[in-house]
Amino acid sequence: METRLLILNADPVFQDRALGIFDEIDDIETRVVRRLSEAVSVLLAENFDGFVVEGEAAIALEQATNARQHFPSLNIICLAPKPHDEEFVSVAHQQKIMRVATSGSERSLRRQLHAFVRSLAQGGIPAEGIDPCHSLIGNLNQFSAAEILQMSCLGQRSGRFTFKSGRGNSEIYLAHGSVRHAVFGSLEGESAVAEIFRWRQGRFYFEEGIISQVQSVDRPWAHLLIDNLQKLDETLELSAPGQA
Repeated sequence: METRLLILNADPVFQDRALGIFDEIDDIETRVVRRLSEAVSVLLAENFDGFVVEGEAAIALEQATNARQHFPSLNIICLAPKPHDEEFVSVAHQQKIMRVATSGSERSLRRQLHAFVRSLAQGGIPAEGIDPCHSLIGNLNQFSAAEILQMSCLGQRSGRFTFKSGRGNSEIYLAHGSVRHAVFGSLEGESAVAEIFRWRQGRFYFEEGIISQVQSVDRPWAHLLIDNLQKLDETLELSAPGQA
């Protein structure tokens, strides 16, 4: 079984020693992206064993920390020329981000990257304070519920989304990329999904592998998504200033 790595490197002309080393390792698949937003979208839609962030120390650490906020159980490694100053070390330790200096010798870099890949292949050990069940976490002011649901269904995910806001708590259950069940207060099924789509503030997290025994949604997710987005657009038009 291949180990999958997503690599964020913002500089397309950078002579990437790390990528060359990863290419030498058997049973490993790498994918390179150039922007953090693209990386987050890919991680939402697909499963990766590790996330590699390359660049200057301050920028790379900021990007790795942002990724950690969304993916608390993801194995993240930060590759930077001099990742050893006190603040960098402190933040990386707090965020459970592995750090490797790319300015060292080829032999040292190869040894550390091989060790990182071996730890992924062996399953790794969840970092203290991080729940390995919560494979995704974030804010609704960064991603709408519709965007999160769309990317997760495209990724064929199975599990439970929990949404928390001032309106209360709600849940949406996925099974192999389809919406199976949704609940918010006394609402169930499509009416609960429609309510969650309206939320613009709050937090969400996803727990992999939790399947609902109840099925309150029967339509394909794409139909459900389009229908609810159309209803939301109509509501926004009616509430816009100047509308009768």
